[in-house]
Amino acid sequence: MSRFCGLRAVRPWPVYLLAASVPLSMAATSIAKVTILLTALVLLLASPAVRMRASALDGLKLVPVVLLMLACLALSLTWTVANAQEALITLVKYGKLLVIPAILVVLRTRKEALTAMGCYLAAQAFVVLTSVFLGLGAPLPWVPAVRNSVATVYSSYLDQSIMTAGFAAMCWHLRKEFTGKQAARWGALFAVLAIFNVVVQLPGRSGYLACFVVLALALFWMAPARGRLPAMLAPFLLMGIAYAFSPQIQQRVAEVEAETASYAHGNVMTSSGLRLFYWKTSFQAIVERPLTGYGAGSWAHEFKRVNSGRDTSFSGTGGNPHQEYLLWGMHLGVPGILLLLGFFSSVILDGRRLPMAERHGLWSVVAVLATVCLFNSTLYDALIGDYFCMLIGVLLAIGLHRVEAPKAIPREVPA
Repeated sequence: MSRFCGLRAVRPWPVYLLAASVPLSMAATSIAKVTILLTALVLLLASPAVRMRASALDGLKLVPVVLLMLACLALSLTWTVANAQEALITLVKYGKLLVIPAILVVLRTRKEALTAMGCYLAAQAFVVLTSVFLGLGAPLPWVPAVRNSVATVYSSYLDQSIMTAGFAAMCWHLRKEFTGKQAARWGALFAVLAIFNVVVQLPGRSGYLACFVVLALALFWMAPARGRLPAMLAPFLLMGIAYAFSPQIQQRVAEVEAETASYAHGNVMTSSGLRLFYWKTSFQAIVERPLTGYGAGSWAHEFKRVNSGRDTSFSGTGGNPHQEYLLWGMHLGVPGILLLLGFFSSVILDGRRLPMAERHGLWSVVAVLATVCLFNSTLYDALIGDYFCMLIGVLLAIGLHRVEAPKAIPREVPA
C-alpha cells in the first residue's frame, strides 16, 4: 500500500517539471518527457482506479489519431528507404505526441492542471523578462555568452519567438482562470510584453507570423458579432504599424525578398533559398510516390537521390525539409499529410468540449502550430515540438476537469 501512496504523492510532478523545463532546458525537457510517459504507463498498469479514470480518454478524438499516426510510422519501417537507425530516430521523435494523452492520465484535477500551467507561465515569464532586458542592453550573468541573437536566452530565437507568442496567448485567454485580484491585469500585461518582445526584439520571422495569428484570433473573439469584420482587419493594421516602426521587421522582410530573388537566380545558400530548395525537392519526391511515401526517416536519403547525390550536410540537420506537411508526405505520402491535418482537426474538435477560456487558448495554440509548420518541421524538432505537446495536454486537462462531473471511483488498491 505504501508504494501506491508514494506514487500518488509524486504523480503530477513530472508534468510540473516538463512545463517548467520547456522554456529553459532541452535536457531537462527530455528527462521530464520520458518520466511522464513512464509515470502514465505505471499508473495504467498498477491501478484499476486509474484505468477507470483513463477511460475518459475514449471520448477524445485526438487519442486514436495520435495512435494511428505512430502506428503508420511504425508500419512504414517495413518499406522505408532510410537505414534502421534514421528510421527509428524519426519514430522516437514523434513519440512525443504520446505526451498529450499521458498528461491527461497523470493530471487528475483542475488544481493540478492549473499548477502545471502556472509552472510553465512562471518559467516563460522569466525568459521573456530576461529577453526584454537583454534587448535593452542590460548585462545579465545567468544568460549564456554565446547566443544566436541579442535577445535570445536559452534556446534559438526561432523556438523562443514561437514559444513567446504562445505564452502571450496563454496569458491573455487564461488571465481570469487564476486566483488573485490582480491576476487578470498581470496576464494582460505579460501578453502585451510578450508581443513586444517578439515583434521588436527577436528576429524570428515565424514568431512574427505566430504573433499575427494570436492577435487575429484574440481580436476576433473579443469583438461582437457585428464587429467581426473590423476585428479581422485590425491585425493587419497592427502589423503594418509594427513594420513601419520596427527596423528589425523591415530588415527581416527585406531579407526574405532578397533571398527569394537570389534563389530565382540559382543561389540556394540562404535561409529562404534553402527552404524553397527543400520544398521543391520534397514535392518532386512525393509526386513520385504519393500513396505510401518513402517511410520514416527517409527525407535525407530521397533529397540526395532527387538531387543526383548532392550532400545534405549544409542543411544543418540533414533530416527534414523545414516544413512539417511535406515531411509527413515524405514519410507516408499524401495519407501522411492527411494524418497531420487530422491531428490538428481532432484537437480543434476536442476543444469544443472545453469552457471558453481554455477553448480559445487551445485553438490559438493549434492555429499557431499549423501556421509555423508551413515553415518549420515543428513537431519533428526537439524542444519546440515538446512545447506544443505539453501545452495541448495541459490545456485539455484544465478544461476537461472543469466541465466533466466526477465519477464514482473505487479506492486504489495494490495490484
